[in-house]
Order: sequence, then structure tokens, then C-alpha cells
Amino acid sequence: MEVNKILVMPDVVDKLSAVGIDAKGSSAEELAALIKADSQKYARVIKQAGIKLD
Repeated sequence: MEVNKILVMPDVVDKLSAVGIDAKGSSAEELAALIKADSQKYARVIKQAGIKLD
């Protein structure tokens, strides 16, 4: 993927690092897995905290 190639360019890494960003490219599958894991994690947190929608 082109974005992944850009994210490892030294000048891009330097510019992102200068503003506190540590970018990491990934595949669509890796992103889907991260979203699924985060959704499960935060669903537990929301349930344990008793957060409700109004």
C-alpha cells in the first residue's frame, strides 16, 4: 500500500515525530482486527462503568 511506503520515508518520519506522532502503517486486515479488539475492550469498560445512553 502506498501509504505504508510513505510512512517509512525518513523526512515523513521526522516531520511526524516532531509533532509527537508515531505512525505505523498496516494492512486492512490488521486494522479490522484492531478495531474489533478495541470495540470488545471498550464494550467491557462501558458495561463495568454502567454508562448508558440518554
